[in-house]
Amino acid sequence: MLGLLVALMSLAVLSRVAHPTAALSLTAQVIWNGFLFGVPIVLGGFLLAKARWALMVGVMYGTVGLALDISTLVQEATRPETRASVLALSGLTGLLNFLLIALGGRGFLDVRPDGRPPAGRPPNLRPLSSSSHA
Repeated sequence: MLGLLVALMSLAVLSRVAHPTAALSLTAQVIWNGFLFGVPIVLGGFLLAKARWALMVGVMYGTVGLALDISTLVQEATRPETRASVLALSGLTGLLNFLLIALGGRGFLDVRPDGRPPAGRPPNLRPLSSSSHA
């Protein structure tokens, strides 16, 4: 998943270089940069720390990203002058976001090859106090 996050951030940089964004307000720029770069960096840190819940956050991040990619593809495809580079970048990031959803979901569910969840600890059957042996 870390590789997918790095690839998505790299494509975001490439997209910015190839297609500079229109004039956005400072607040909009901070929010957009936070989504494109801040969330993946923080998420990557939690993944490196082996936080299991970070896998599900990755699924949610990929879902939002995939929705944005699909809407960009539809919007660009319906324009009179379609830009092939925008279609290619959105298609590629859409694929990466889909893989983020699939791998994050699989990692979060952690299904073993035999189809059973990991076994829990056996119960502790020792008495709590020695006075119960009377």
